[in-house]
This record gives sequence, structure tokens and C-alpha cells, in this order.
Amino acid sequence: MIQPLVYGLGVFAILELLYAALRRWPVRVRMLYHVWALVGGVVAALAVTVGPEAPAWKTAASIGALLTAFVLYSLLDSLVFQRPWQPALGPIMPKLARDVLRIVVLAAVAIVVATVILRQPLPAVLVSSTVVSAVVGLALQDVLKNVFTGVAIELERPFERGDWLLLDGKTVQVVDTSWRSVRLRTRDGLDLWEPNSVFATSRVVNYGSGARPVGINFEVHVTYDSPPARVKAALLAVARSVPGAERDPAPEAFVTAFGDSGVDYRLRVWTRQLAQLNRFTDAVNSRIWYELRRQGLDVPFPTRIVRWHDAAREEQRAEETHLEQATALLAHVHLFEGLAPDVVARLAAAATYQRFDDGELLVREGEHGDSLYVVEQGSVAVTKRGAEHDTRITLATLGRGGFFGEMSLLTGEPRSATVTADGGCEVMVVAGSALAPLVHADPRLAELFTRSVMARQAQTAATLEGRRERALEQVEARAEATLLQRIRSFFGVTS
Repeated sequence: MIQPLVYGLGVFAILELLYAALRRWPVRVRMLYHVWALVGGVVAALAVTVGPEAPAWKTAASIGALLTAFVLYSLLDSLVFQRPWQPALGPIMPKLARDVLRIVVLAAVAIVVATVILRQPLPAVLVSSTVVSAVVGLALQDVLKNVFTGVAIELERPFERGDWLLLDGKTVQVVDTSWRSVRLRTRDGLDLWEPNSVFATSRVVNYGSGARPVGINFEVHVTYDSPPARVKAALLAVARSVPGAERDPAPEAFVTAFGDSGVDYRLRVWTRQLAQLNRFTDAVNSRIWYELRRQGLDVPFPTRIVRWHDAAREEQRAEETHLEQATALLAHVHLFEGLAPDVVARLAAAATYQRFDDGELLVREGEHGDSLYVVEQGSVAVTKRGAEHDTRITLATLGRGGFFGEMSLLTGEPRSATVTADGGCEVMVVAGSALAPLVHADPRLAELFTRSVMARQAQTAATLEGRRERALEQVEARAEATLLQRIRSFFGVTS
């Protein structure tokens, strides 16, 4: 009786001493280890007392084998998988994957125990395990679906803890993952537990945790009478002024569609403020409203508003106002400074108006034309071919009140320069057909236009040559009478 007790206590003591040696490592078996050590001592004592063929020993040995597998795997998990030498890097394997591996190991040990210790035939064990697995699988198919989806989530890592997700139209943050579900938290501070299987069948948008900027799109609708260049400039000004908006990547504004009552725009702003996304979107939308108001850009209403007014009178009033503004603009054009006010008003009334986007060509060097352009809004860049191949010389950048095309208007000769919209522009176009009746009525206008054109050519020559003196010599060398004759001939008038 003393000998079995000695054997049992000896095995128990050896295992406890081993545990004491491992305590400096983050071993996570604790009480289970002590139970395993106790069962190991019982198995050793029964082996001496009743022998390995006794049912009591087989039962104790079977329990001891399963506990041994569990303890050894736990030691492996604590000493290897948890990466204790570099805890900052985290575990080598995800928790769910380690748990699945533990179940596989225990299942394999259980089969070994059944065939080696309990002496059961392997086919019978496999058939029994298959039947049990089928019964358990049918009974727990929803649970198993969540388990396997959870394994896939841990292995693929579509999102991390702390990431913000767009799930079924709702923005939530990932708090934790488990066998059955993913714990989420809404912006209202409410916790949700979504089954893992939901993530296998739903479209999930991952915004990230805020470590990298994310582009947030804002849809804006503006009336058709608002030029896209002005609208996009206003939207980009908003994006640059909102707190929390990133400068790199830079914000972008696009025309996306032409709707029933207005033009659709999309403003993309980059931010890292994912935890405060509602406040960020509120700030952007609010500033869009204020900026559009300041710029005089209207947002079309989705409802119909009936207003009683005299449409003809208001239209006439708007036309008169626009005509006054156009007349004032033409009166400051150097070419028309000597004209009587009523003559300038007639020109303004006969003019047409066009709008161009950034980078669009208004006129091309060498093309034929018979019209003068006056810049109303925005600016244009005037360039000319240089002496070398594929080089261009920038002559000027014209803003409001700037004009070009006077030679084509007065003589019909090809365009002498290329003019491109610089950031979008609105221009007034005075055609030769509108100017011809005025020249016929007063032939002296040809002399006035001649002097204006000569002065303009002097400025252009100075830009091309780089020296004012040489330009003036070239202008003086040109026969003014010849130009006057060309203008009179073009309009069909005599002196």
C-alpha cells in the first residue's frame, strides 16, 4: 500500500516542480495543471496497484491523456503562439484559429485514447464519431456556420478591432470578435452583437480606424444657370476650410449628372475624423450652404413653388439691367472709347454671350474669324507660337474688361493668337455684322478703330521682341493709311 502511494506522490511532485519552473513564463493553465498533476499521480498509483488492464486504470489513463493534450497545448500556446518574447507584435495566430486547432488536437487525442487505451476498433470509433458529428452538425448548423465564418474572419482579417464599418447603411465600430458574433458599437454608444454569418452575406465597407485618410463624398445639386467652374471653385474652397479635412490627398469636385432641375456635383473630401464623422459631414454640408449663398449659387428646390408675378415685366427688367452692364463694360474697352454712348449701347444690344470651361479654346491662332471677344467674368490666357518648334509665348492674361480679336473684327484676317479659358470664363462676342451698320453710318469710325489697333499692335510687338523701342519703330514703319484702307475695304465704305 505504501509503494503505490509513493509512486503517485512522486509523479505529482515532479509535475508540480515543473510548474514551479515554468511560472516565470506567462503560463495560462493554472488550476487545470494541478488537476492534471493529481491525475498523473493517480494513474501512476493505479498502474502499480491494479495494473494497466484494470478498468479503473484505463479510465484514469484516458482522462490523464486528454488532460495531458490540453495542458501541453496550453503550454505551447503560452510559450510559442502568444509570442512572449515580443508581446508588442501580438500572437502569432489569431485566437479563433488557436481555439480551432485546440479542438482538432483534442479530437485526435480522443481517437488515440479510444483505440490504444480503451482498445476499441478504429472503424467503430470513426463511425461513432461520424454519427455524433452528423447529429451535432444538424442540431448546431447555425452555430457552426457562425463558427466557420468567424474562423474565416480571423484568417482573412477584413477588419481589425477599432475599425469603422458601414454595415447595412449604418456606421459602427468593431469592438471585439468571438466564436459566434462580432461585437460592434454605434456612434450613439450602443453595443450590437452581429452573428458572424452576417458578414459572409452582407457587403461591408471598411473605413479603417483613422490611421489613413478616407474620402467622403458629398452630393450637391445646383441650378443650371450656375457655371460649373464657379460651383467647383466654391466647393473646393469649402473643402479646404473645414476643420479635420486633409490637404493630402487634395479635395476634388466633379460634375456627375444633369438632373431634372439642376446639375449634380460630387465633392470628395479626405479626412481621418472617422470617430466624429457625423460632425465632420455636418460641418462640410453647413459650409457648402453658406458658401453657395455667398457666391449667389442657388440649390434647386425639390418642391414646386407657384409665384404670381408679371413675367414679361421682370424679364424686360432683367434684360435692361444686363444691357446696362454690358454697355458699361464695352464703354471701357479701349477700341470703343471714342464712340458715342448710344452707339456703344447698340453694340451691346447686338452682342451675344458665351461661357467656357477651364482649358477650353476660345479662338485658335490661324483660324478665320470676324468677331471681337470681351471678358465679362473669369480670365483668359493669350498665347502665340514662338520662333522654335512647339514653343508658345504667353502674351497676356486678360481679366474682366479685357478684349481680343479686334483685327478679325475689323479686317477679317485670321486670328493672330490662341486664347484659352483660364479657370472658366464668360465672354461677350461682338460680331462684324453688328459693327458694319455703324461704320456705314459714320465712316470716321474706321479712323478711330485704326488708331486703337495700331496702339494694341505696339504692345504685342513689345511683348514678343522684349524691347519697347524696337516695337515702336516697327509700328511707325507700318503705313497707318494701309490699315485704314483695309478696314474701309472690309466694311465696304469710302472715305
